Amino acid sequence: MRNFTAQYPAVKSVFGARNDKNESNVMKISRLATMVMAMAVAVMAAACTFLSSTPTMPNDVTFGTGATLASSDQYQFLSIASEQEWSIDIEYLTPEGVEGWCSLSMERGMGSENVIMTFGKNTLGEDRSLNIIVKFPGEEVTLLFTQLSSEKPNLSGWLELPAFEADGERTYFSKHMLPSSGNTARSFSLLYDSDIYHSHWVAYPLYREVIGSGNRTDDWGIFDPNIPTEKQLYMKSSYQGSYDRGHMLPSASRAKTRTDNSPTFYPTNMSPQLSGLNQHKWKDIEDKVRSWGSGCDTLYVVTGAVFKTVGGNESVSYAYCKSDSSKDVAVPNYYYKALLQLHITGNVRSYHALAIWVPHKAATGSATMDDIITIDQLEERTGIDFFHNLPDDIEVEVESAVDNRFWKL
Repeated sequence: MRNFTAQYPAVKSVFGARNDKNESNVMKISRLATMVMAMAVAVMAAACTFLSSTPTMPNDVTFGTGATLASSDQYQFLSIASEQEWSIDIEYLTPEGVEGWCSLSMERGMGSENVIMTFGKNTLGEDRSLNIIVKFPGEEVTLLFTQLSSEKPNLSGWLELPAFEADGERTYFSKHMLPSSGNTARSFSLLYDSDIYHSHWVAYPLYREVIGSGNRTDDWGIFDPNIPTEKQLYMKSSYQGSYDRGHMLPSASRAKTRTDNSPTFYPTNMSPQLSGLNQHKWKDIEDKVRSWGSGCDTLYVVTGAVFKTVGGNESVSYAYCKSDSSKDVAVPNYYYKALLQLHITGNVRSYHALAIWVPHKAATGSATMDDIITIDQLEERTGIDFFHNLPDDIEVEVESAVDNRFWKL
């Protein structure tokens, strides 16, 4: 028999010092088989160790509630998705020399974790910011975090809001929360122009739970509490002529409770809209928008009125409210809806957008693809930057095209 242990010394150590002459061939073969199996197990264990040390998922770090929080917020979650070891450093940025205002529930760990950031209320009178630096083997991820000063509202997570400026003298920004949520969830926001007694847009999130039914209040004659009463219309009666008191945020989209519904009757939410549009094609569009809102996680909506397009020479007419006839209200030449769908599947978020553009004239039937434009086209016509709170790469993608698979017009 071939001297196996002589050719492979490692095997000899397994066999031990034995007298081959005194050991049967069967015993030798048995011992050899045992050794081979031990070597195979060792190789498999080494392979498993190598594979387990090689990450199969990319490292990902995100903030739980956005990169910018209000002055009154005191906590933030840092979500780490990883299969590796990691550590966290804090780099304080502004105000210069102000440090130590943020603490972490853990500064190092292994694998996926939610780390709690605690920072207290910001009473400095100015924003404060820092970098969160998460270090993995061979990789660093840096996130900028900002806590606003007490003078600034935190609107960064309100995806429905267009970019805007309000001077508080002629133009007013007014936001309203949902009473049924204990005023913790937003209902709608608007940009109001007191010179023309009309809002440029009303923006709101829409989803199944907030829509409701059967609680229309008809609370005509009340006022938006965020804007001086004398700069609004007293709308106990309708407009003169063939104009309806057209809701920009529809009453039927806030019908869960009567207290949710009542603010939709603020004069800042009204438009002099031709009955032949309001009660026909525009109503169908509103119904369709509610259907889309019920079919996704959240539908972000901006309903707008356009008096003159960018570079346009349209003439603007005026109407008056029969219960406040001394004030002339501008009549829009066009209406639009800018829409952004959010779908959530597991941890994946997807967005899809389009705009509906409707001339202000009597019209029947349903909205069709002939009424659809991209958000980019709407921005060109209005000069307004929509959905600017989206990440830039997503904003560019969803605003440039319409995917009708998600709208089915």
